[in-house]
Amino acid sequence: MNILERIAKVDRRIIFLLVGLAAIIPLLFPIGLPVDITQPVKSVYDTIEALPEGSIVVVSVDYDPGSEAELFPATLAFIDHCFRKNLRVYMMGLWPAGIPLGNIVFEELAPKYNKVYGVDYINVGYKPGGAVMLLSLGRNVADVVATDYAGVPIDSFPLGKAVKSAGDISVVMTFSAGDPGILHWIIYFNARFGTTICGATTAISAPRQYQYLASGQLTGLLGGLKGAAEYETLVKRKGRATAGMDSQSIVHVLIVIFIIIGNIILIYERRKK
Repeated sequence: MNILERIAKVDRRIIFLLVGLAAIIPLLFPIGLPVDITQPVKSVYDTIEALPEGSIVVVSVDYDPGSEAELFPATLAFIDHCFRKNLRVYMMGLWPAGIPLGNIVFEELAPKYNKVYGVDYINVGYKPGGAVMLLSLGRNVADVVATDYAGVPIDSFPLGKAVKSAGDISVVMTFSAGDPGILHWIIYFNARFGTTICGATTAISAPRQYQYLASGQLTGLLGGLKGAAEYETLVKRKGRATAGMDSQSIVHVLIVIFIIIGNIILIYERRKK
């Protein structure tokens, strides 16, 4: 029995085990494989880089734990960039479950950059109402936001008092897993008030946003885990997204190798007959 005949008889559970190890090991011990930077991601980065210190960036956490694997690393990298640039972050959410996820990001990053709640960043909580709420928010923030997420009056915070209307907001960055989400911000906030909108979406939703990138209604986009890994590369903060792309890349290479070996064995067995 030669080596091809031996490989052909390998228990398929060994193949499953190899694929599992290829997926898990890079997550535990990231390699940091190179990631190509695409223009939509570079546009988000450049937009934030161009803002002067103290500018107000609205971060809308429009996802829940079901999309956490793709969008949380992007949220972490983006707010890290904002804090590093000394921008003020005004967080809200069109999805109720997004608010606790946003607070996790603040708890990790605010101590690192010595940021003060209510001065450098704030979380005003879940805001229902979709299109009607966004139109009201842009005209007069006080019509929509009376307290922060914990019920403290918004006017008791310097950052809370600083945002009166869409004119006080430099950029909106929405981390969106669906409806309501990025399309609401584009259609009802950019179109009505002209505010710059950037976004991050799941990989499956990203292709639907390219028409808005082409029209200029959407300034930049992080698409799925790949987009998050690109942003981590730009801000030099390699984390979960980069490790996730390591895992995907190695699994893909392994599967291609298995396909090549399988075809070689198939050709060998046909010729042998």
